[in-house]
Amino acid sequence: MNKNIVNIVNYGDRICASLECNGRRLASINGSCFSSLDAVRKALLKLAGRYVGMAILTVRNCTQGWRDVTALATMRRPAVGTQPAMATAPCTGSQYLIPWSV
Repeated sequence: MNKNIVNIVNYGDRICASLECNGRRLASINGSCFSSLDAVRKALLKLAGRYVGMAILTVRNCTQGWRDVTALATMRRPAVGTQPAMATAPCTGSQYLIPWSV
């Protein structure tokens, strides 16, 4: 027997959600004014701004007691003003930041 489990968000449910990319939290929300998972996703993407790559969206409905984890990928380029002038090594960590080619 195969059951499809669908997580539903009702207006007034207490929602805790976050969007992380490469282990870095880009945005988080905690509220009860959402009426769907899509509304939660759109609010987090708006708060996060532009990012490139794979992100993890975690939504927890504290009222109903469920949690949903989804992968989101984007290939949007960062805004021109946020592109680094040259490749730089981070102060901490092991990854290098490589600028976009123009």
